[in-house]
Amino acid sequence: MRAHTLRSTSFLPLMLLFALVSMAASAQTGRKNDVIIKRDSSRIHALITQMSYEKINYRDLGKADSAATYIYLDQVARVLLKNGKIINVKDSIPPGRIPPDSVGQYADLNNLPTDPFEKSVVMANSDQLRDKYEYHHNRAIDGKQGAIVFTSVAVATLVSGIIVASTGDSPDNKTIGASLAIAGPAVGVVFGLIGFKNYKIHSKKAEKVKNELQRRNQPLTTFRITPYVDPFNKSARLGLRLSF
Repeated sequence: MRAHTLRSTSFLPLMLLFALVSMAASAQTGRKNDVIIKRDSSRIHALITQMSYEKINYRDLGKADSAATYIYLDQVARVLLKNGKIINVKDSIPPGRIPPDSVGQYADLNNLPTDPFEKSVVMANSDQLRDKYEYHHNRAIDGKQGAIVFTSVAVATLVSGIIVASTGDSPDNKTIGASLAIAGPAVGVVFGLIGFKNYKIHSKKAEKVKNELQRRNQPLTTFRITPYVDPFNKSARLGLRLSF
């Protein structure tokens, strides 16, 4: 009996040690999000959606709007994926490549707008502007559809409430009908106004982006065939992209 007790108690520290080593290993390899390390050593905490031979598409988790954007690989030293993989980029991509339409190329750097959004528009290159237009255009459509839906709900509940209240002599009918006629339109109008406000905000931003592209004589749509590399599945493919 004593020998059995000694074996059990000596086995317990080994189990604890193994658990601690496993936790330390997972803490070193696992990450909450992807990290893009630029050549100037700055870091971007991101959600990477696509990598190609030219750039990385991602969402910046450090920004409130988390809009889709991208960074050219010649600006990247390495990428730390959240699954623990590390992709070294600096050694395989020559530095100093300037894309045909570079950031800030069309901006008057001595007279930049004070509004943050307008400044981001004039400083963006044309590909980034097309991404911005697509984002705000889609958000404007969502807001418009939301305004229509909730306005329709307000009208429908108002009519339903009036019908219910006017049918029969039961007090319950009048109570339920009055509640529908008051609460339904109130909720529908509030959310309808929110949707309409979002429509106005994002349609205005989309229009500013569109005007900037027109000022540069750049098309609003692009048709491009690009090779893509998927670092997660270690595969490559050709991608067809139509941006507008």
